Amino acid sequence: MSDGQQHHSRGLARDAALGVLGRIVAMVCSSITALVIAASLTKSDYGAYAIVFGIQVVLVMALDIGLTSALSRYVAQGRATTRLVVQVAALRLAIIGAAALVVLLAPQVVPSLEESPIGELLPALAALVVAQSLVAFFFGSLPSLRRIRLLLLVTVAQPVVELVLVLRARAEGGDAADMILATTYAGLGVSLVAWVLLLAPGRAASSDVPEPAVTERASARMVAKYGRQLFLVSLLVAALGQVDQFVIGLFHPLAEVAPYALAIKVQALVAAPGITIAGIVAPRIAGAGAAAQALYRQWLAFLLVVTLGAALTIGVLGEQLFGIIGDDYVQDASLLWWMVPFFVLSAAAPLPSITLNQTGHAASRMRIAGQTLAINAAIDLALVPWLGAIGAVIGTTAAFTWYFARHDVLVERALGEQATGPAPTIRWVLLQGAAVSVLVAAVAWATRSRLDQWFDVTGDVAVLLIAGGIAAVAHVAWSLQIVRHPLAASDSVDA
Repeated sequence: MSDGQQHHSRGLARDAALGVLGRIVAMVCSSITALVIAASLTKSDYGAYAIVFGIQVVLVMALDIGLTSALSRYVAQGRATTRLVVQVAALRLAIIGAAALVVLLAPQVVPSLEESPIGELLPALAALVVAQSLVAFFFGSLPSLRRIRLLLLVTVAQPVVELVLVLRARAEGGDAADMILATTYAGLGVSLVAWVLLLAPGRAASSDVPEPAVTERASARMVAKYGRQLFLVSLLVAALGQVDQFVIGLFHPLAEVAPYALAIKVQALVAAPGITIAGIVAPRIAGAGAAAQALYRQWLAFLLVVTLGAALTIGVLGEQLFGIIGDDYVQDASLLWWMVPFFVLSAAAPLPSITLNQTGHAASRMRIAGQTLAINAAIDLALVPWLGAIGAVIGTTAAFTWYFARHDVLVERALGEQATGPAPTIRWVLLQGAAVSVLVAAVAWATRSRLDQWFDVTGDVAVLLIAGGIAAVAHVAWSLQIVRHPLAASDSVDA
């Protein structure tokens, strides 16, 4: 491997490490926030809160209409200017503002909404959509701009401020609307600071992102055109992530939505490092040429292995995790074991999907997203009335298995066309990773069993932190071996 390639790989690993470090801090804060909110609300109120947040997720993804992902593609290719970044951001804000106004006025059009638990939260939802859309823009654009330190700031500051405001709302006896507004204020404040820092130096990109030549510059029209290809995909993926909660709420009381919503919170925390890594790594894969396939496989192996260990450990410590919230949730801890495959797939899937976006193959994702949503909805409607939340987990896992497998095939095909030699096999490293994952989960189980005897409280925070911490340190230390020594296309991961 040349010195240039080694320097590039070290820089990529450094950026990914910074991103994950920030995400870990954010995960800790978000976990505490989720626990505080769940403990502050009744199961029914938390169910309504979860559905409103699900509506927000779909709206934020839909209202972006693919603009952020399309912009990041041209930024990664060195074809976007600071002016284009600002233009796209302004267009997004106009669309979001109009949609928020519609949400705010919805009770005037449909008076029955005012009487429902969800309708009472619509004003807070309107503000939340604006705030979360602004934050989402930075998460989508900063990795391609290679403003990793600014990304780190946004990643950490938003959940820290949110936690502070949620704790304040709880101290004042706040309800679900107050909790939503706490998230809103955090997003608005951090986004304002991020915009000042992004534009203060006079350019959006970092110094190692080349300025585009005049003849190569992308335009807002080009971004919008490619964004249209991404729009439906993003909308379908957003619906996929929320359809389970809607179906559970359709056939069961809102109180039964709460445990599943909390399990999805855990899934989001587990997947967060993978999403961060994919956002940083995918643009580099898109520009790696003949080495792209090897780079993709190496990072995919890392994501699969490290997430499997985390998912198994969470399954072992599920009762402690749910027990922190309250005794009413301990009986629902088995959901976390059912979700282990989904934890792994959802953490790894962003890498092939974002890579396809970055390489200009977004249109090929549309059929997969539609098929995935159809599979999930069909299984949900068949099983949720009978099995409740477990039926929703089965549907989501089956659908996401299809989603991940099809995206991986398309990425391998696209990257394989430009490879100059055989890509490394990751079969053995995955088998070794599975063995290590089982081992660290066993360590967590043994540690938990001993600590339960000492503390005599199954939901003690100390049990969760110590047992989970020991397993996490051991597993991450082993997993880092996968990316510590970057491979050329002719190398073998097994060696």
